[in-house]
Amino acid sequence: MHLGRIATAVALASTLAVGTAEASGLKGSPASMRSQHSVARDNDFTFLRTPAQVREFVEKGRLVPVTGNEDYRVNKVSFPYARPDVVTFIERIGRLYHEATNQQLVVTSLTRPTSSQPANAHKLSVHPAGMAVDLRIPADSDARRWLETELLKLESDGVLDVTREKRPPHYHVAVFPERFAAWAAANPLLPRAPKPEVDVAAAPTPPQPTSVVAETVDEADAGSGFGVWGFTALAGLGAAGGAAARRRVPAKARAR
Repeated sequence: MHLGRIATAVALASTLAVGTAEASGLKGSPASMRSQHSVARDNDFTFLRTPAQVREFVEKGRLVPVTGNEDYRVNKVSFPYARPDVVTFIERIGRLYHEATNQQLVVTSLTRPTSSQPANAHKLSVHPAGMAVDLRIPADSDARRWLETELLKLESDGVLDVTREKRPPHYHVAVFPERFAAWAAANPLLPRAPKPEVDVAAAPTPPQPTSVVAETVDEADAGSGFGVWGFTALAGLGAAGGAAARRRVPAKARAR
């Protein structure tokens, strides 16, 4: 009877721990950190200690570059590498975020060896294992609401764990590689809609002005009733007046 009660208590405690990890939401919890660390151990991920180890894992293909594209950008990241499934997650959430908000997602941290961890890093952090990514919190409220909603949906599906950190402000996302890979395979993204192409050859040629002088006159005198005919009459009067003046000037004066 006593052993039965102990077994029941242990089972209840385990259930509560899992429930706390799954329901922690953006606040995070010690249970969620233990869950992230456990996933890294289950996948036999090495917790890298030095920059040299990071370079070694890149050369072996265990970590792949995170370079950014039209959907997301990498901002001042010392080690822009991550596990392949983490990169797939970034590219996927980046595309959806870009399509929904017309903004780029911003990645602020990826793999970090333990020797380069900040002072406030949790001792169970999975950044050294290459399975975490930090995302900038959007300033736009609609974009922020969209991103948080999507991340929490993925957390409820059991494919990642997300925490909204305060120092500095960002979303810490631990991606669970095997679960995410299976989920992504079952939920493929639709192909991008092709961008409309502009046919330069078929574009109409704009009409060329036949006379710059005529256009200038028309714009200056629009609605005045004076028009070209007025300028022609003035030109005629000017010519006649000039001839009459020349007739009045003595011959000697004209010779100088």
